[in-house]
Amino acid sequence: MTLITQHYKLQKRDNYNLVSFAGELDAHMVETLSPALQLQLDAGCSHLIVDLKQVSFIDSHGVGLFVTLLKRTHQSRGRFVIAGADGQPAAVLRMVGLDDTLATYCSDKEAAIALLAMAS
Repeated sequence: MTLITQHYKLQKRDNYNLVSFAGELDAHMVETLSPALQLQLDAGCSHLIVDLKQVSFIDSHGVGLFVTLLKRTHQSRGRFVIAGADGQPAAVLRMVGLDDTLATYCSDKEAAIALLAMAS
């Protein structure tokens, strides 16, 4: 199943969910999409890849969304990984220390391979 909105695309795969964001992950965007996104993420699929290759900006609200998603995946004994972070989003992840907490990969395909290898 694939769900596409203006700000993100959610793809439910067999063993994980892939969320691809676009634009800016700021207060307005996070407020708008967070409740719907969290409802749509399948509780039975505990692994999550967040693809940031089309994200140009992240503020503290975007970081907060990642922390919420990280907690949710840990509660379900899943893994949460980031793909495609570059520029300002990558700098923010480094600045707040999430690059040490989360595995980061260049692409969603690379992240999926690593995620499935970690899960098995």
